[in-house]
Amino acid sequence: MSQTKALSREDLTDRNLSISPQKSTTIVKYEKSSCLFCNEWFEAQTFTEHLIHCGQVLEECSNGCQAFIPRVRMRMHLKECPRYKQLQNQCGSVIMDHQEHSVHRLQVLQQDVGAIRSVLNEEIRQRLHLITDVGNIRKQNQVVEDWTRDMEEQVGSLRSQLEDELSQRSFVAEQNRLDFQYCCDITRSLKDQVEERLDEAHKLVHQLTMDVNIHQNQLNDNILKLEEIIFENERLNRDKFFQIEEFMHEINEDIKTKLGSSDHITSKHATLDYEVKNIKNIVCETEERCDKLDRALHQTMQNLSDLESQIAMQQRIASFQNIKGHLIWRIKDYSKKMDEAKQYETILHSAMFSNKAFGYALRLDIYLNGKGTWKGRNLIACLNVLAGEYDPLLAWPCRLQAEIVIRDQSSNISEAQDYVKLIFVRKKSDDFIHSNQYFHIPHKVIASRNYLRNDSLFIEVRVLK
Repeated sequence: MSQTKALSREDLTDRNLSISPQKSTTIVKYEKSSCLFCNEWFEAQTFTEHLIHCGQVLEECSNGCQAFIPRVRMRMHLKECPRYKQLQNQCGSVIMDHQEHSVHRLQVLQQDVGAIRSVLNEEIRQRLHLITDVGNIRKQNQVVEDWTRDMEEQVGSLRSQLEDELSQRSFVAEQNRLDFQYCCDITRSLKDQVEERLDEAHKLVHQLTMDVNIHQNQLNDNILKLEEIIFENERLNRDKFFQIEEFMHEINEDIKTKLGSSDHITSKHATLDYEVKNIKNIVCETEERCDKLDRALHQTMQNLSDLESQIAMQQRIASFQNIKGHLIWRIKDYSKKMDEAKQYETILHSAMFSNKAFGYALRLDIYLNGKGTWKGRNLIACLNVLAGEYDPLLAWPCRLQAEIVIRDQSSNISEAQDYVKLIFVRKKSDDFIHSNQYFHIPHKVIASRNYLRNDSLFIEVRVLK
């Protein structure tokens, strides 16, 4: 049996690797390999062929000296082999006698050596394949271990980040829950306060209404008394003037009859002067009383105006019951109001409403007979943003979008077709006086279908979110 020299796996091969990842499979490809005997580098395709013809491959001496000689030096060794010389000296004669037999045996041995060489080469080739596979497996295991280590580090980092994120989210959720609870409490308290204020406002309006009624009754009584006093004074003055005329007539008659009596005339003149002075005093007193009554009447009217202003303000504050941006306005006696609009150019005002709770104060104003160049042919309207109680808390400039709907009052609701018009409302600031942004609806549209029924018109306003 042939013997081979034991070599470590690290001394046998030295490889350059290129790794190409494809999905989850790692492929290790060897570009070059070094020979075990001559230490030369060869491509992977020519490495096996080189091992067959390499001159540094060790082969056993055919003379039986148990020496392994490189192929290149085998012929020189056979000439210098001590075993060959010993056999040649001892068996010179035998060799000569059996030359033919030796030649035949040599051929057989050469064949056996060739077979052993092929077997050895095959064994070396298989060993190289095994070493290559082991190296591939080691490299692959190393790559897998590196990848596993990196993945473990990344998983640990992701786990820590996930824990941090979960802790942050739990904190944020708890904070949001507390904020929501706080907002609910604030909203509930505000609702209670608003309800209390609305109740107080209703009570105040009721009280003011009663006060206005009382003052109105007192004013009516004072006016009636004033009229009676003025009428009585006029009657007295008229009687006095009649008396003065009669007295003057008597004086004239006396003057005609008693021209000679100067003393009597002087007394008559004195009496006349006294009467005139009395009448003047009465007139002055009447004028003073009239002035006092006028001042009292003016003061009463002023108080009444102040009370009406307060009632209007309280009604305006208490009228914010629609806080969902939705209003349905029924205009009754449409024909009568249209005639008034044609004659006096009157303006119809809707109830005040808001786009949301504590939002903008809104009101729809309508010119039934139109305005300006649109007069007589169209209904002109505008959605106004009024000064509200919560304007300092709102965002400015104000930009709203709303739908104005003329409701079809058809008996069959499925056949009703409402007339819808989209409008935009803008206001720069809460104290900015802006020009109204009007829109028009032709009278022909209102007169068509069932928009106008029983002399009533329904207009709906929907403020879009």
